[in-house]
Amino acid sequence: GIAFRGLGDLRKAIENHQKALRIDKEIGDRASELACYANLGLAFDTMGDFKRAVENHEEALEIAKGIGDKASESKCYTNLGMAYCNLGDFGRAIEYHEKALRMYKEIGDRAGESTCYLDLGVVYRDLGDIEKAIENYRKGLKAKRRMGDKAGEVKCLTNLGVAYHGLKNLRRAIEYHEKARKIAMPMGDRADEAACYGNLGLAFNGLGDFDRAINYHRKSLKIVREIGDKGGESKCYANLAAVYLNLGDSKKAIEYCEKSLLINRETGDVDSVSYTHLRAHETVLDL
Repeated sequence: GIAFRGLGDLRKAIENHQKALRIDKEIGDRASELACYANLGLAFDTMGDFKRAVENHEEALEIAKGIGDKASESKCYTNLGMAYCNLGDFGRAIEYHEKALRMYKEIGDRAGESTCYLDLGVVYRDLGDIEKAIENYRKGLKAKRRMGDKAGEVKCLTNLGVAYHGLKNLRRAIEYHEKARKIAMPMGDRADEAACYGNLGLAFNGLGDFDRAINYHRKSLKIVREIGDKGGESKCYANLAAVYLNLGDSKKAIEYCEKSLLINRETGDVDSVSYTHLRAHETVLDL
């Protein structure tokens, strides 16, 4: 089930998790049953069936409570928080993430605690409370630095940059994206590096510094092509189109828009940029 989920074959993943679940119930293995429900919840969440994700995470939570597994209980709260965020029920999402945070602190799970701050930041950002999002991202950043978690630090810095972009404080956004880039490059994480360049391009476009915006978007494009990220490539073309539109170069804007559209048709991404809807895409790293 986990292997098929890794391959993106969610139906096969669900089928195998359900088979495992039936056997666990037959033999009375409650810990494995808990894991099956959690894995089913994650698979349904990835599939976009958030209601069924919630149902399975709630089943996992009840078992975790019943067997006194505090570590799993805290993870169940986190999973429920993410599922409710995806459903747009931000109040419930915050409630579950705060429960997870309290429990992570109680059991001394510093990694879980730091990730909770990131999750809360995402919920508050989606809720439109950018100041609250920044507050939680800062707490997450502090925790990640204490742990020496460089990848986590990049995520926090990136999300802080995106949050300040949302507040129209583009100079501050650039500051955080530059910090993220300087950490991502030595780590060899090319996807993160590409995201940093893309975000810098968006910020400089907003400032009206179109030459630097184009330069950063092209750097991002070069990396996503090299790593085979078709979705990222499409976003780069869309972002370049937005810059050229601001420059008044409609011919170039249409050219890049067509490239983005071609990739979206190939990948089946019907929600992305089209001829009549030119927009820049902010790149937020997956949490």
